[in-house]
Amino acid sequence: MFQKKFLMLPAAAAIAAVIAVSFLLSENKADISEKGIFVMDTYCTISLDSHNTESIAELFQELNSSFDSFQEKSDISRLNNGESLDTYTETGRLILESISLQEKFSGKVDITAGSLTRLWDITGDNPHVPEEREIQKALGTIGREHIHTENDRIYLDEGTKLDLGAVAKGYALDRVKDKLRETDTSYGVVSMTSSMLLYGEKDKGEPFRIAVRGAGDNEILGTAETESCFVSSSGSYERYFTDENGNTYSHILDTKTGYPIETDLAAVTVFCQSGIMSDYLSTMIFMEGTENIEKHLRSDEYKIVAADISGNIYVSPGLDFTESKTGGKEK
Repeated sequence: MFQKKFLMLPAAAAIAAVIAVSFLLSENKADISEKGIFVMDTYCTISLDSHNTESIAELFQELNSSFDSFQEKSDISRLNNGESLDTYTETGRLILESISLQEKFSGKVDITAGSLTRLWDITGDNPHVPEEREIQKALGTIGREHIHTENDRIYLDEGTKLDLGAVAKGYALDRVKDKLRETDTSYGVVSMTSSMLLYGEKDKGEPFRIAVRGAGDNEILGTAETESCFVSSSGSYERYFTDENGNTYSHILDTKTGYPIETDLAAVTVFCQSGIMSDYLSTMIFMEGTENIEKHLRSDEYKIVAADISGNIYVSPGLDFTESKTGGKEK
């Protein structure tokens, strides 16, 4: 549902994370290695109790070179331009896992929305409201039926473009976790702004503590304490553009109407044991609004914190969450 254009942002803006982390490192901070890189259209911070930050940064760069649709020779660019792709590549695995999530949960978050997101160009250089005929043409290229697999190859129908913005960060963090398991790293935090990996077990068994952001600038809904997991957020504070008439358009597009999504949720944060699932679900739940919120609160696979546009806060039972004194009304 996202168009990602990989541009360097000012450091101060990039570091303003969607999920704020209060990471209790260790009694001796000299034991923590830290590295920051700009990758997948966001500022990424890698904090580990080992010296493996460089290898993790290299992994991110490798994945970025495959997933970035604005790099001419990337896997996604070649696939979007009519070539086929091996299912055993990282990009192939990401696509198949994304399809599986679409089939399991809903088609609201659809990775075939690339033609639509490029048309609006909300996160690009020329954001604008397209003509209706252009929107209808783009909608005709969207849907699971436009992705085909045959003889371990993936290919797309003509005109269909993939946009992996709703899943790529989470998938990358899954691969980071796999790599960290092969190292001497005991614990750490890898934050990609809107998605995060809380890895391993901290000193003395302390939980990870994160501040969960609301919709407003610097608004914090509260603090969650958790064991190792993945955390992803989506909300109305993310990317958007305002036209000459003062109308504001979100970068999250509804693939049924072709226009920015209308939702009564302002922010959603998902905690679970899969990076790609946390990434996918944070966008999906945000798009759905409060209509299905009770179902998500009861899930055994993940936990959520969400806030609606009226200031109500929804928290999954069993999640160790402390509401901010300036937060909304917990449901």
